[in-house]
Amino acid sequence: MTKKLIVLDLDGTTLKSDQTISDRTKKALANAQKQGHEVMIATGRPYRMSHMYYHELGLHTPIVNFNGAVFHHPLKTQFSDAYHQAIDLKTARELLDFSTNYMLDNIAAEVQDSVFLRERNSSVPDMFHQGKDNVFIGDLRDTITTDPTSLLFFASHKTLQEVSSHMDSRLSNIVTYRSWGAEWPAMEMTKLGVHKAIGVQAASRYLGIDRQNIIAFGDEDNDMEMLDYAGVGVAMGNAIAPLKNVANTVTLSNEDDGIAVYLEENLGI
Repeated sequence: MTKKLIVLDLDGTTLKSDQTISDRTKKALANAQKQGHEVMIATGRPYRMSHMYYHELGLHTPIVNFNGAVFHHPLKTQFSDAYHQAIDLKTARELLDFSTNYMLDNIAAEVQDSVFLRERNSSVPDMFHQGKDNVFIGDLRDTITTDPTSLLFFASHKTLQEVSSHMDSRLSNIVTYRSWGAEWPAMEMTKLGVHKAIGVQAASRYLGIDRQNIIAFGDEDNDMEMLDYAGVGVAMGNAIAPLKNVANTVTLSNEDDGIAVYLEENLGI
């Protein structure tokens, strides 16, 4: 048996629309681990919003958070391969100054698992409001004192398109940015050049698994580099068309146990 590294995006991939993992998918991933394969998560979520799935799946591998900006090992307090690629504080403040030109509903920044919000309102998912010890409210130009992991602008799709057009001409050379969210439209910015494939590459080195033996699953544009990097990039049936074009193959949707179906058919589990 050739040992594989199975890499899982969470939202729209491993998770169903109700934010749960199906029994069939859990069983397939458990069987893969029993056969000696490695399973890991690579997500845009911070660790505080992904740790429950890490433990639910019984993982013992490193994890990629913030779309590749953070790579760490939840089970190791000392992990020399860990990294945190944050936005330079000066750059973050330049972006915050830039944001005053637009009618944004809210602004958020995250420093690892600490959250900074301009204000509490319905434009931001409840997940950003959870906890008291690590949530700070106020003008981010005053409250942020260290390099942020990510910066988010919340606004209407129309406003975000306007912001994006000006980002392309002014700031695209200093940060990587992506738009996401239907219910809570947002533009998320991370350090320039950061993407999930960086973390997956670090994991493959740590685990001693060659690139051609990586199987990565995803559904959105933040999975592009990861699926392109993997030996086998698998797009979910519900994935965006550009990702399906990059992928080596397409499986069923997240609602139809696409991960389990692929693993059952191709790893014989």
